[in-house]
Amino acid sequence: MVVAMMQPAFLPWQGFFELIYRSDRFIVLDDFQFSVQSYHQRNRLFVNRGQVDWYSVPVRKSNSFKAALNQTEINESTPWRTKLWKRLEQNYSKAPFFAELAPDLNQWFFAQAASLASQNTDFILLACRLLGIKREFCYSSQCPLQTERSQRVLDLLRWSGAKTYVCARGSFPYMLEDAVFPVQDIEVRFQNYVPKTYAQIGSPQEFIPYLSIIDALVNIGPEKTLELIASGTEHWLSWDEMVQHAATT
Repeated sequence: MVVAMMQPAFLPWQGFFELIYRSDRFIVLDDFQFSVQSYHQRNRLFVNRGQVDWYSVPVRKSNSFKAALNQTEINESTPWRTKLWKRLEQNYSKAPFFAELAPDLNQWFFAQAASLASQNTDFILLACRLLGIKREFCYSSQCPLQTERSQRVLDLLRWSGAKTYVCARGSFPYMLEDAVFPVQDIEVRFQNYVPKTYAQIGSPQEFIPYLSIIDALVNIGPEKTLELIASGTEHWLSWDEMVQHAATT
């Protein structure tokens, strides 16, 4: 059983979906703590020709500080959904696959959710459906524990029956610091995603990587986007390789 897990980001990038693609079971960390002005509530897309900036979802500040993602409420007192959709249309309406995908994207944009976690997860599930990625999804809130950081990750892996854990490369520093991993019963492999170029309607010259997956979906379509996702990491790094790399940097 290959397991991956991530906190639900807003409009995630391709690398997020590679973790889902490479797993048998994906755990949405919906009860992990919300972080202000992080990828929990924003991501990058084109805002003008050749220029990218943040697309953000506002949250209610009064009850978001140190709240879990599934308890963080979206601030619906402003017309942010309409503004974001208009911005997306202005910058991507002429993209080859925008018209095809617009109805699904529009329906998600204007569907209010109970929490930020729900809003983000609904998009992740939509994107997986468009890409044809069918995996088992479960949620950390289904396994409430008092442990934290690496120990919580390990507890969730064992709860989900993991034999292999595929994770973002950025997880390594805190895993090393916590000294919970490595463990004998679960192999850990780290992502080394290298973005590949594709035609971007927003950038006629220099390719701009690390944008929300929406950019690839509307520019080259779900089939080609899935090919990029599937080929992102050519070699998944072992724990020992990560340790060796850390020692030389």
